[in-house]
Amino acid sequence: MLKGRGVCVKRLLLVALFCCVGWRAGHAQVAVYGQYSGGFLSAATAQSGLTTLVSPSVGAGGGTFGAYDNLYHVGPLKLGGDGRFFIESSRGSTVAGNQIRGTLFGARLALFSKAVPFSPYIQAEMGVASTNYGTQSTRSASFAYQINGGLDYTIVPHLDARFEYGNGQLGSTYAGTRQTMQQLGLGLVVRLK
Repeated sequence: MLKGRGVCVKRLLLVALFCCVGWRAGHAQVAVYGQYSGGFLSAATAQSGLTTLVSPSVGAGGGTFGAYDNLYHVGPLKLGGDGRFFIESSRGSTVAGNQIRGTLFGARLALFSKAVPFSPYIQAEMGVASTNYGTQSTRSASFAYQINGGLDYTIVPHLDARFEYGNGQLGSTYAGTRQTMQQLGLGLVVRLK
């Protein structure tokens, strides 16, 4: 039994050694992007005694702007970080309209090959987002996280078209419940290096 564990430990050490030697902080790839984005917050319902509190679902459109840096490269994989902010609003059915705003930061993993003109990616981000729930004149801010996945398609060298979908949660202060936060975006990416 111990012999089997020794082989497993040796394999684990080989994988760790490969990761340490194979990962290199070579030529970082910095890019900035801007995209039209549509945001959606799900409705929230909470029960307090005999009272039921309901926030409507909120939909809004606007812009998402950010930058990423692919710091590490292992074959076709690129690992780095992403930071973004988004401002989305619409007139809605109330005087206040629908508003969703936020700032998120996190890790990014992309697959890149010069053989094909597209690069899929996934990002895990967290930060702060705020909304007025479509009913209030002021916004409430809270912790938020989101997983974004997308595809960058090279139009010309250093310029990509982008399609992206994100899904996460807003730790809302509305009735102490969490709301699903989704975003869909189309935009352009300018790679600086």
